[in-house]
Order: sequence, then C-alpha cells, then structure tokens
Amino acid sequence: MKLRPFYILLFFALFACKEDVSPPIIEEIDPVFGPAETLVTVTGQNLGNIQTITFSGQIINFNTAYNADNALLLRIPTNVPLGEHEVVMTTEGGSVSTQFRVTLDPPEVFRIEPESASVGDVVTIYGKNFYEPVEVHFTDSVRAEIVTLTPDSMEVIVPADVQKGRVSVTADGGGALSPKDFFTVNPILVNDFDGNGLRPDTEQWIFVGSINENRTNAVQSENPAPIDGNFLKLSGRDELGINWIGGAENNSFDAENFPNFGISTDISNTLLELDINNNGRDETHIILVLLERDGSRNDFTAQIKVDWNGWEKISLPLNRFQDLNGFSIDPAKIKTLKIHLIDADSSGETLEVNVDNIRFLELL
Repeated sequence: MKLRPFYILLFFALFACKEDVSPPIIEEIDPVFGPAETLVTVTGQNLGNIQTITFSGQIINFNTAYNADNALLLRIPTNVPLGEHEVVMTTEGGSVSTQFRVTLDPPEVFRIEPESASVGDVVTIYGKNFYEPVEVHFTDSVRAEIVTLTPDSMEVIVPADVQKGRVSVTADGGGALSPKDFFTVNPILVNDFDGNGLRPDTEQWIFVGSINENRTNAVQSENPAPIDGNFLKLSGRDELGINWIGGAENNSFDAENFPNFGISTDISNTLLELDINNNGRDETHIILVLLERDGSRNDFTAQIKVDWNGWEKISLPLNRFQDLNGFSIDPAKIKTLKIHLIDADSSGETLEVNVDNIRFLELL
C-alpha cells in the first residue's frame, strides 16, 4: 500500500519528537533528608514525564498527577530502608540522579532541667527521637559531652564559654531547639547546713522572736525527709498577735569574719535561691531580708507565701528586694540574710518551714 504524503510527514514528525526529548535535570531537592512520609519537592527541568523513580535500585510508587515540567512532589514511602540512597528519576529522554537520606523521626526538645547551671554540671534534656548520631550544642556552637542517652532523655555536661541562649540537639532525624534559653551561673553558696558555704557555721546564726529552735537544735535531718543531709527548721506560733513569729539571721555584725558575699553581677543578673519545705499550712509566709555593708541601713525585703507541700526550689531576682522607700539593694554590698516567719492565719496553730541550700546565683 502506498502511503499518502500526509502520513509520511506525520511519521517523521513523531519520530523527530521522540528523538528530541531532553533528559531530566534536577536543580533542587527539598528537603534532602527525612523520615518515611516526608513530602519532598523536586524542582528542575523536563520532569513532567517521569516514568520511574528508584531508591538505591528499589522502584517506588509515586503519583504522576503531581508532576509538572519544572517540579514534582514525592512522598517517601514507608518501605524504603534507613540511610543514604541514590535516587534515580527516568524519562524517555534519559535519567538523572540525586541523593536522599531516609531517617528516623526528627527530634524534639521539651525541657532542660535545671534551666541554669554551672560549667561542669550535668543537666538533663527531655524530649523524643534522640536517635544516634546525636550532638548537643549550647548557644548554637559550643558542643557538650553526652553522658547518658536514651530516645527520650539525655544527660550532658555544661561546657565552658556558654552564653545565654537556646540549646540545639541534632539527631538522626534532624535538629531541634530547646523551648527556653539556657544560661550558666556562678553559685555563691551561703549555707547548706551540712558544713558547706561562705557562712556554714549555723552556730553563728541568731534566732529571734517566738521561734522554737535555737543554735543547738535548728539544724535537723528528718521530719520531713531532707533533700540531702541537713536542713534548717523554723517553727513557732504568733504569741503576741502581731503576725510576726520570728526567725533566723546569719550573724554578720563581725566585719572581719563576715564581709559581703563578693557578688559582682548587677541586680538584674543576680538571684537568691533556696529550697523551702512547708508543713501543709496555707497561710504561712516568710519574709527574706537583706542588709548592706557600708551602704543603706534599711532592710531590703521580699515576701513569699509558702502554700505548697514538700520541697520546692525558689529563685528570687534581687530586684525583688526593696526597702520602704522603693529603693533596690546593691548586690556588691550584701552582708546579711534574715529568714522570718509570718503568720497570716488566725488559728494560732504552730507554723513550720524548712530551708536548705541557700545561695546567690550570678547569671553569666
């Protein structure tokens, strides 16, 4: 049969089109790693007629409805093994390859305890998907040593030269940042009632008012269970009906034995921290009093309502401490700490608080 000229031209046109199909070109793939079900965007040229996609030779299914000449969408299947893969995309015009790393789920950081610590201290990072390889960096660049590691928590040592900022965790599935800033501190221990601190000798403390304790029995180790070792017990009743029961004061009248605490940070970067336990009463208050050496003669006070059960760590910025005129204390001049019980309850029952681990914290 003799072909008509029209069909001859159509045949050569189709043949020429097939020969002129250009190979695919990948310009960008985003992201370049991720877990199963990750949606990947591939941009480039000549991507509209992808015939096959393989991961390290394994053919995967994909939806051609999302293809365009300059882009395609690809969701990583669940049956692709973890690790690095050569991804090959093939059209009639040829093939192109790129790399993609299939990982576990990305990590998340929920919290860090404690939220501040000294260089060399161990802190715990809580989260999920901490799959090796794992690295931890403070303020983005200072790498920390990991002591223990589980999929949902790890212990790390606070490195030197850490500034206030987020903590980053990178794991098999990607990276995550802590929800809050972490900062290092310089602790100045006042008294832990175990013989440690700048003023560790409890016999040097003065007990005033209707407090049941004195220098011989104020330090106890049970009832309640201590955090660690001994604690200071303060208890009593408002015998005079003036709401004030009394309390303990670290004796600093002797300038030679009790100078100031040597705080060098300013009022916005200095905290007073202490552990406090309450006997379950709802209307127990304590007043913390700070005094200056070679400065103001006034009391600088802050009040706390102690209405919880068990031990709780309290951190008070020194800008909370003001005198009756609204002036703030100078941290460099602090010489004296007083802890007094206040009774806002009219029942007349005995109140009690327990105190431990008194220290100033310089925020670095």
